[in-house]
Amino acid sequence: MAEDTRNLNIEPEEIEAGKTMAFVAYLVFFIPFLMEDMRKNKFVMFHTEQSIILLILNLIAGILGVITCGIGMILYVPYLIFLIMGIMNALGGKVVPLPLIGQFGEKLNLVK
Repeated sequence: MAEDTRNLNIEPEEIEAGKTMAFVAYLVFFIPFLMEDMRKNKFVMFHTEQSIILLILNLIAGILGVITCGIGMILYVPYLIFLIMGIMNALGGKVVPLPLIGQFGEKLNLVK
């Protein structure tokens, strides 16, 4: 499993306050950006980064599915697995990047 190279120093209170919104970020990634207090929550922004990377994977799967007449739809299987893993991490209060794709979330630099 990939390790997060950043030292995020997220407080337990911040995790508890952000669990619900971290879950929501996996369903609709931009909702946390609409709430000022959630934009400052490192836990929520970490999971928002992960959800944006998942969205990119979803878009790639869709494009490849159209180009290859459906063969690219195979990428939806890992997408669904990663989505479930991300939701479980968010609800469990874990700050663990998703396997294989999670390290790309760090490049978005949403956690300040």
